[in-house]
Amino acid sequence: MSFKKIILPLLLLLASFTGFSQTGPGGVGTNDGSSDLVMWYRTDNALTTSGSNVTNWGNSAGYSAHDMTQSGSTNPQLISGSLNGYDEIQFNASGILRTGLNLTTSNFVTNQASSFIYAKANTITSSWPYSTLPHQSQRFSCHIPWSNSTVYFDIGQCCSASARIQVSGLSNLTGYSLWSYDANPSSGKQLYRNGGLLQNRGNSSTYSSHASHRFGLGDNFNGNMTEVIIYRTKVNTAQRLIINNYLAAKYGQTLAANDVYKQDNSGNGNFDHDVAGIGQATDGSNQIDSQGTGIVRISGATDLGNNEFFMWGHDNSPLSLTNTTDVPSNTSHARMERVWRVSESNTSSISVEVGAIDIRVDMTGVTGYSSAYPPQLLVDTDNDGVFNDETPLFTAISLGSNVYRFNGVTALFDNARYTFGIGQKTVITNRRISHRVNKN
Repeated sequence: MSFKKIILPLLLLLASFTGFSQTGPGGVGTNDGSSDLVMWYRTDNALTTSGSNVTNWGNSAGYSAHDMTQSGSTNPQLISGSLNGYDEIQFNASGILRTGLNLTTSNFVTNQASSFIYAKANTITSSWPYSTLPHQSQRFSCHIPWSNSTVYFDIGQCCSASARIQVSGLSNLTGYSLWSYDANPSSGKQLYRNGGLLQNRGNSSTYSSHASHRFGLGDNFNGNMTEVIIYRTKVNTAQRLIINNYLAAKYGQTLAANDVYKQDNSGNGNFDHDVAGIGQATDGSNQIDSQGTGIVRISGATDLGNNEFFMWGHDNSPLSLTNTTDVPSNTSHARMERVWRVSESNTSSISVEVGAIDIRVDMTGVTGYSSAYPPQLLVDTDNDGVFNDETPLFTAISLGSNVYRFNGVTALFDNARYTFGIGQKTVITNRRISHRVNKN
């Protein structure tokens, strides 16, 4: 076999994998309609309102066919900034958001899926937070709850054990929970609540009513939700853990298991926002290249082992290069107000070392940025919360379009803070004299 016949499939496989790995929830999947992330509804993006009435909810996964419009006798209501600063949508059982008749086998689930929903019920009667419409025996849906303390999820031909996973005897369904669900013909179905496994059931049925169904949110649902994520394939163990930690940090939810991101609590400064991560689970599955919803992308870990995760988030300060006091003297003119913090640990909260990493930052839209002053990486190496006693890393490589990369970074560690600065430029005025000019 020729070298080209060997290397080309490998390159295509790598391109497919890295393409799936950047801008989705926590960095899993993409937001441009090119990955298995087919639906992503979040209250901080693509939401249209008239007063407090929600009229449209765009699909942040990039499949515009899944944009939702209001249907029903009333509109869902927007509750602004009520959940860790993020909005909620409240449904009253008679207002629905739904897609058009645009479901296909290439943009929706068939016999496998992964879904994530952060929601609470306001009454413990029959409700469908998400479901295919109309309700028929062929379905992809969930009930949170059904008949007081029971929750179930369906895929395919209802309601056999192959199609349904069902858990009873649950409590506190009127409080927010993070529900994550997997289905796959080989590995069966799993249901998790706040990261803890509730049930594992074999087999998976096939959903096939794409042409005649819509997909909706809030049908007969009296409750609130903030985010719904659906993949048309089953995510791997590492990816599910990362997505759960992204959602838990964003909405202030405590995870029952596999809480690897620790910078989202008040003691560590509430670095709750745009959380993303790379890592490798105990089963060897991994996520090696992530950006998520923020401007930082990390990849290339040189020593990533089983049960090792590297996650990051920020404090939601402005994306502006306006801090001119807390900067290294003589080397930096200003730094961003925004600061990021890292968890580099395993599922037992023990610090680990994933090796050197590559960091990309997209400076598009950052106030005070100019391509004449490439960014510096500033790491709080002594972890005292200030950067004026640090030495910046100057090795930013321009990748074009305001994106820069720092190769082989080893300065970050578990609990470390970092941000980005801009330096000073040396201008030659004649052959003998030079002076530094600060960026104005």
